Amino acid sequence: MREKQRFSPAFALALGAVVLASCALFLFCYRADNKYTAPRPVSEPGMTRIDMAWYDAHPFFYLVDGWEFYRDALSPGEFEGRQPDAHLYLGRYGGFDLGDPSANPHGCATYRTVLETDEIQRDYALELTEIYSRWRLWVNGRLVQSVGMGEENPPAPADSLAVFSASGGIEIVAQVWDDGHFYSGMVYPPAFGSPQAVGRVAALRLLFHGAACALALLTALLCVLAWLRYRFHRPYPALALLCLCFCGSAAWPLFQALGGRGQGWTVAERVCYYGSFLALVVIQGRICRVPKPVFWPACGLGAAVCAAVALQPLFPVSTAGPLMFYASCLGAYKWFTAAWLLGASVWGLCRGAEYSKPLLAGGCVFSCALVLDKLLPLHEPILLGWFVEMAGGVLLGLVAGIAWYDTVRVYRESTELQQQKALQEVRLEAWGRQARLQREYVHRTREQLHESRHRLTLVRHYLEAGELGKLSAYLEEITPQVTRGAPVEYTGNGLVDAILGVEFSLAEQGGVYVEYDCGRLPEPLFVADDDLTSVLMNVLENAVEGCGRLADPGERWLFFRLCLAGGSLTLECRNSAPPGTEDRTSKRDRRAHGFGLSILRGIAQRYDGELSAGRREDAYETVLTLYGGETEG
Repeated sequence: MREKQRFSPAFALALGAVVLASCALFLFCYRADNKYTAPRPVSEPGMTRIDMAWYDAHPFFYLVDGWEFYRDALSPGEFEGRQPDAHLYLGRYGGFDLGDPSANPHGCATYRTVLETDEIQRDYALELTEIYSRWRLWVNGRLVQSVGMGEENPPAPADSLAVFSASGGIEIVAQVWDDGHFYSGMVYPPAFGSPQAVGRVAALRLLFHGAACALALLTALLCVLAWLRYRFHRPYPALALLCLCFCGSAAWPLFQALGGRGQGWTVAERVCYYGSFLALVVIQGRICRVPKPVFWPACGLGAAVCAAVALQPLFPVSTAGPLMFYASCLGAYKWFTAAWLLGASVWGLCRGAEYSKPLLAGGCVFSCALVLDKLLPLHEPILLGWFVEMAGGVLLGLVAGIAWYDTVRVYRESTELQQQKALQEVRLEAWGRQARLQREYVHRTREQLHESRHRLTLVRHYLEAGELGKLSAYLEEITPQVTRGAPVEYTGNGLVDAILGVEFSLAEQGGVYVEYDCGRLPEPLFVADDDLTSVLMNVLENAVEGCGRLADPGERWLFFRLCLAGGSLTLECRNSAPPGTEDRTSKRDRRAHGFGLSILRGIAQRYDGELSAGRREDAYETVLTLYGGETEG
């Protein structure tokens, strides 16, 4: 019975190290991979003044601050005499409601900012990460982008990157319409800078997300193949679902690059995001053996959340209050998932479930991601992912590693069981042959005893009658018929005698002259029966095979010695063999054979033994010594 795992001091220290490492990683990403902490010019309401000397050193930044917000769809030239409804930084609010629960989160609005540069004409690029859901973009009064507005000849392809030339003041105006998304308007800060720098960051982001998606898809495919091929009792379908959901949630930049737009893509991305939480709940519950009365309600809650995310666009709202409550419910579900991961791991750890310790560490990583996501709200990644997505990737790798390690272990154990089964079949076959020889010997002995009565009667008659000539002739006639085919007791160990009897018999049938020197062996030996069978069968079969390669039957001989002394079992086998026999198989099919020496080496290692094999003058010699027995006598 497996001993239950405990919260040892070493494990507690390791868990603390995982928590500290996770916090350090997320804090590093917050500082180094965050649009809000990246270097940018100082802004004032409605304007950003760019020091061009600074810009030459940092030709890439994000337009976070200095935005004016107007509730109507205004075009360039319509702002005279109009005061903005708010000055804001992008990401402060989730839509047109500006945080007011009673305001309408949908409709139309305009975002405007001005960048002050020098009088040198330069090429610039502006990348819009995501806008919900239709928009027109003007730069210095020129329409450079129109997405979802239905123009027959849009001024630019439906791409997130707009390239233009400008000097002096640069006015950026975005008209935005939305009527049903969870978010509305400009939520994410756009990137601004030289076309080379902006394009390079966009390409790196696609590279990172593409690699993550490819790895997740490959893992999902391998999980499906393992589930279909081996049918192991592990949550491979849920693991494949986790990989697909992770891919769907991380692939949004790829969808944008391929021109995928519309509410359907956004909903699919959010369903995949919360579907990964459901898959984590299922996988951890299965591995940690959480009781069904707790496991199934948790799965039902996750499925309900995914259904709510998918159906949310079908329920229009006129105020932002319901959307805020809905967002709070989704945040609570994230905390529930973190609590589930930690609780399930502790449950499994207390009950001795396998892999509960690494899963507990993964749950701590996920919890750290949630805590820091709340403590550091102004975070939007540049290249990588959100904290929760990164923690999900860590959990995905951890669970996939556990599943594949377990698969390899089960496969190895299955292979070992098959090998043991094959050895057992060989042993049974040897016992069967020995039993048949015993039966044949008993049968022959009975027949000879029956015939001996008649022969003795006839011999007595010849003696009494004095017919010595007839007696002599009769004895010459019956002497060759006396059979000496009794089974030989080589060592006194039943298994060893059965194997030696069969192998020596096969060797003699192949024309091999056999000599042996075997001492008495106890029963049982300190060597396991499987290992003993493997040793004897490999050594003798290879020896007989080596003799068989000699063309002259008169040159075929085999000497075998087996004894137990001084706590060690020594096996020595010498056989005639043609020149050129080395430490490898001589069989034609080298892929199917040649494993004998590797098996013997493995057995020698298990018993701290020694193995030497090689050609000695005109013979091939194998000497194997195994330690672990008691001293004889």
